[in-house]
Amino acid sequence: MLKTGKEHVESLRDGRVVYLGSERIEDITTHPAFRNAVRTVAALYDMKADPAQRETMTYEEDGGRHSIYYLRPQTRDDLQRRMLGHRKIADLTYGLFGRSPDHVASFVTGMAMKVDELTPPHGHPDHLLAYYRHIRDHDIYTVYAVLPFIVRGHAYRETPWEECHRIVDDFMANYSAPGTTST
Repeated sequence: MLKTGKEHVESLRDGRVVYLGSERIEDITTHPAFRNAVRTVAALYDMKADPAQRETMTYEEDGGRHSIYYLRPQTRDDLQRRMLGHRKIADLTYGLFGRSPDHVASFVTGMAMKVDELTPPHGHPDHLLAYYRHIRDHDIYTVYAVLPFIVRGHAYRETPWEECHRIVDDFMANYSAPGTTST
């Protein structure tokens, strides 16, 4: 099932709890900090749903049509199709959308191509294939987040910029490279 941009936006209005600093965001689809990214992702979904982009942005497998980045290439032509899909996404975003929907999907797709490497007792190839099929079949935008960091055993308390500046200041105050002098 391929989602449209509108369906993706609506899926974000599911009661999730999101905070920006101490501010609770009621609707990430309209909040100024998130709305443009939401619109960009919606445009990517709409591009995939556009009949004119069907051959470039989608493929058919297991009786369904899926996003091209879930295609497990078997031939050079398959690789070419995937590359063209990735290029379309990069073109639409001017290459500046760092975690576009094809990002993590491509990692999972790559792992799904070589599940025999996931050996017991730690590897579970059946779990990976089930997850791959789930995100593929539901056209899920899967992404990871970098959570607030811990510095010197203390939990994050400052804004990211304040923390980064403090770390750099501390580092520079205590660091000297061989052959340099401080001014």
